[in-house]
Amino acid sequence: MLSIGEFSKICGVTTRTLRHYDDINLIKPKRINEENGYRFYDISQIRKMLLINRLKGYDFSLEEIASIMKKNNDKYTLQKITEKLTYINEKISQYENMGKSIKEDIVNLRNGVDIMAFIENISVELVTKEDQIILSSRQRMSTEDYGKYIGRLFEIVSKEKIKVIGAPMSIYHDTEFNHLDNDTEVAIPVLQECKNTRILKGGLCAKGICKGAYSNLNNVYGKLMEWVEKNNYKLIDAPYEQYIKGFTTTNNIDEFITEVYFPIKKIK
Repeated sequence: MLSIGEFSKICGVTTRTLRHYDDINLIKPKRINEENGYRFYDISQIRKMLLINRLKGYDFSLEEIASIMKKNNDKYTLQKITEKLTYINEKISQYENMGKSIKEDIVNLRNGVDIMAFIENISVELVTKEDQIILSSRQRMSTEDYGKYIGRLFEIVSKEKIKVIGAPMSIYHDTEFNHLDNDTEVAIPVLQECKNTRILKGGLCAKGICKGAYSNLNNVYGKLMEWVEKNNYKLIDAPYEQYIKGFTTTNNIDEFITEVYFPIKKIK
């Protein structure tokens, strides 16, 4: 048996951390001395503790680690670490894109160019959209859930052999933005009406294009809002995005193309 201090030293964790893991039932001492409360661990628990350290190093939360430990199943573990790798790769791409933007800002500022000058390079186009049939699903979701729900729509498309005639979309029905909880409708334009389809009304729209990471979308929204007000229009329906080239077609964030539409009408 190993004392909590010895176990702590071998596994590279503090005794305070071990006591916390005991409290949350993540890894408990093999024996506790009833007289003095000293904790003792078995040699066989070293691998379990090292696994916890490894998963924590992969940025799993303690709750996620507890789930993996409870399942104790290689197939489940494989699923979870594969999902984590996908998440990490997405974060790496986001940081690479962030670094690129920072470098551009540094160059501009050194050359006396306003840091927000890039907004002027975002063009706005006035377009008339036709009514279109969309296969859609609406619920409250986080921005990270879009891909999951769009994927489910494509499963329906495949199962029902529905003809897709456009890129996937997201329509925002909330009056304010919360990336963790939005009233959002994901949709796919399709050829024929069937279950779970509706008509997305056409009409006059202000259109902006976002190139690159989705984190740049706010810049396009800001430019569209400025343009709408400046040109004496008003927003009359929920804005929506169409992912012309994105996570379903490429892994290169720099190649992402997202069209943003503001349904509008002229103010008299």
